[in-house]
Order: sequence, then structure tokens, then C-alpha cells
Amino acid sequence: MIVDGVEENLSLDYKRADSLAKTDGKKSEVTKDVSSFANSSGGVLIYGVAEFDDDARSHPPERLDPILRTELSKEWLDQVIQTIHPRIEGVVIHPVTISERDNTVCYVVEVPQSHTAHMARDHRYHKRHNFTTACMEDYEVRDVMNRRTHPRIKASIFINREASRSKPEGVILVKLENVGRVLARHVMVELEVPLDLNGLINVESPVIMSHDDDGDFFLARLTSAGRGTPVFPGSYLTLRRKINTHARVERFDKRPVKSRQYINVSVFADEMPPLRARLDIAPVLAGWTPLTSGDSRQ
Repeated sequence: MIVDGVEENLSLDYKRADSLAKTDGKKSEVTKDVSSFANSSGGVLIYGVAEFDDDARSHPPERLDPILRTELSKEWLDQVIQTIHPRIEGVVIHPVTISERDNTVCYVVEVPQSHTAHMARDHRYHKRHNFTTACMEDYEVRDVMNRRTHPRIKASIFINREASRSKPEGVILVKLENVGRVLARHVMVELEVPLDLNGLINVESPVIMSHDDDGDFFLARLTSAGRGTPVFPGSYLTLRRKINTHARVERFDKRPVKSRQYINVSVFADEMPPLRARLDIAPVLAGWTPLTSGDSRQ
């Protein structure tokens, strides 16, 4: 990571060796750093790596800054982390040996995103913000605590095309995985499907055709209501919709048909905030494509 110049980001933080010490102030800083990752989206802290001192290069790592294991052990660090309230489940500390002769290490601390808010030793709640930690507002603490009250769904989509002798056909598949701790009783997916998918030009009813400046598309809805199938924590459900060419698309206004080059996806599950994404159609036709936080939906 030093050679490659991997910079700090919202899910990665480097800490010098002197960040760990048996003083109340240093212990408090450790709990602030770890709890801020759990309260945000999770991440990795690496103790024993020094950053550059100048402002222009403040985020890339400069060199190793090893920690003496006999003075600051993995067990001691774990005890400090567990003073965070409530206790964070799933924190893993990896000691990476730097010198066996000197008994020095770096500690790589993996912190998962938590289902509730955690308070540091300073009796405050912290979050990750612009590569550092910041105190959380009251509404932010409430939002994090509400993670337990609704499902957390990850989604991926694949349009599988199968050409037959009589007509090209296929199926839209949307996989919904419950990665949270709450049962998803009702799930629904809304799709804006490009009109022309290399010959696949009609989605089975009920659908509504629409258009905008980017082109024509179908509005389609996939739901588990008819199947009555909830999505249990740790399990997944795949929704599907057939595609065929039973109908020829013609416009009343005789305007030429122009297909979009992307697909819009919206995922709903009980009280979960909707998951929305705009995906280029090419990878969706090639294989399973996840909806990630980096996808945009205007």
C-alpha cells in the first residue's frame, strides 16, 4: 500500500505508532476512530503506518511505523475497543509482523458497519467525515439507530437473453439479498427498461411504455406479493419477468422509436429507504450487475 500510494478514504485510515498508548487521551482517540467507522459504513484502521507530514501529501502513507508488541498487545487493543458502548460486534484485529527479532507489528483493525450507534469513551457519537472523525448530530444518531428497524437489501440485476428459432426471448432477473438483521416482509422492484434490447422489444404485461429525451422505455414492476415470500436475514430472493417479441412497437405519432442506453432500477423493502441506481445496459446484458452506492439515479 505504501509502494502503490493507496490514500486514505472514507473506509481506510492510517495511524502512526504513537496513536496507541496507555493514556486516557489515546484510549479515547482509539474509541473515537473505531466507533466512527461502525457508525458510518465500516472500514479498516491500520495502526503502525505513518503518513506524510506536508499538507500536499497528507493522505498517502509514507512509511511503516511499527508498534512494539510487548508494550501494546493485540489483547490490550481489543480491550480498549470493547469499552465502546454498546460493544461493537464483528471487529477483527490482524497483527501483521514487521520484525520478528524486534517483535514489532502493525495492527489491521476491520470494523463492520453496525446496526446501531456506538458511543466513544468521551460520551459522544462520532462518524467518518472527509477522511477524519466528526461528532454526529442528533438526527444522525437517530438514523443510525434505526438501522435495526428496517431491512438492508443488496440487489443485482441480469437480463438473460435466449434466442430460439421462432423468436428471441429472455428474462429479467433481480436478486435481492437481505444483509441486515430484520425480516423483509414485502419487496418490490420498479424498472425502466430500454425499449430495444438487441431484438427483445416487449415486456409481458402489465407494463406501460413511456419516453423522455433519452429515449423510449418500458415501466415494469416486479413484486413478491403474489408469492407471499419474505426475505429472511442472510437469505435472498430472485424476482423475474419474461421478455419476448410478441408485439411490434409502433407509435401513434409515427415518431421513430429510439431506445435508451441504460436501465433505471428502484428497490423497495418495507420501511427501508429506496435503493436506486442507473446502470448502463451492456454489463446488465453480459451478467449479474450489482446496484452500488456509486451508481447514480437522476
